[in-house]
Amino acid sequence: MGDESARLRILIVGGGLAGLAAAAFLREKHEVTVLERYKLDFERNDYAISVAPNTHRLLLEQGIEDSHLQATVLTYVWGCDANGKLIRETLSESLATFGTTTIFTRRSRLHAELHSLATGAHRPGHPARIIEHVKITDIDVDGGLITTEGGESYSGDLIIGADGINSAVRAAVLSCDTGAINVGAGAGATPSGLAAYLCTVPKEVLRDDPVLSFQTGEKSGMAAFQGVDPRKPHRVVAYPADSKNFQMVAYHSEDAWVESFVQSGSSIIKDVTTERAAQDFLDLHPSVLKMFANATPPDVWRIRDLDRLPKWRSGKAIVIGDAAHAVTPHVTSITQIPTALERFEQIRIPRAHKVQFASRQVAGLLSEEERKTAKPFDSHAFMTEIYGYKSAQDTWENR
Repeated sequence: MGDESARLRILIVGGGLAGLAAAAFLREKHEVTVLERYKLDFERNDYAISVAPNTHRLLLEQGIEDSHLQATVLTYVWGCDANGKLIRETLSESLATFGTTTIFTRRSRLHAELHSLATGAHRPGHPARIIEHVKITDIDVDGGLITTEGGESYSGDLIIGADGINSAVRAAVLSCDTGAINVGAGAGATPSGLAAYLCTVPKEVLRDDPVLSFQTGEKSGMAAFQGVDPRKPHRVVAYPADSKNFQMVAYHSEDAWVESFVQSGSSIIKDVTTERAAQDFLDLHPSVLKMFANATPPDVWRIRDLDRLPKWRSGKAIVIGDAAHAVTPHVTSITQIPTALERFEQIRIPRAHKVQFASRQVAGLLSEEERKTAKPFDSHAFMTEIYGYKSAQDTWENR
């Protein structure tokens, strides 16, 4: 089992994909406790997601096969204009370039597989302990202490914030104060001006339509349908969710939904009518509107953004974006934690900033000053740099 005295007590805040991925990688050598605000529900917000080659490689190395995820491989990316005409077909070269492919899978399946890796008795080390319904009120980043609304306290050698865009750990890390900090409100997330409708549509709807059927043959991938004015953030993206359904993500200005977001206090409006969603995309081809007409009731998500953070760590706490690339599994003693966290920042922050900037550039959300100095977006160069990433350890050793 190894040297028990070298095991760290690690508290992970958040039981979503990032939190459970971190727990799965850390449990072999350390004592891991995951604190989750809600009851874990693998079906909650069960949308299809893409898994990039570097992350896909890590999943395969941990024994998560594509068959477990019922995954679909991305082989092509298509672009269509407002008339439904296919104007661009790009072959994905992920396998040849990066050694693994990009895949699509449902979030619930990946979440369940990561839960098994984190908590299953079949893997080395102690299973991670997951505690649900934990509402955090205070985090002492220097003391490694978390206090909850119910008065419970949890102490650790390291706190990992994997608690999403309203992160309580981020609020504590960014605070200039010392000692216990009230973190009830989270910190930093602001509206981007965009909203996205998310829903699924039966594959047969696409298969039976001559404009859409190209997505359902031997080629598999993601198609983007643009509105009449390409300068507007107004497009619909479709890609496989599973063997029987396609995921639709439709981007539009959030203007019509701002009041609803504010009144509900939530960034998600559930079960909007398909008729209402289609109203924002009347300038797209009728085949795209047919997808709306046959889809599940969409949820509307408010797309929020974060400015570049000046730091990701403070004391014994750090926030993570992509938990699979964390360097902390290589830590073997408490004294090594500060150095490990510093290296984590040096590797991850520049990469995260590049992804943030690229995302804003593609969405047309750059500021006037940023647009003046930004080079044209080079998708091939971007993917080569970001998806070619193997591991934090490899990057550090070859820096």
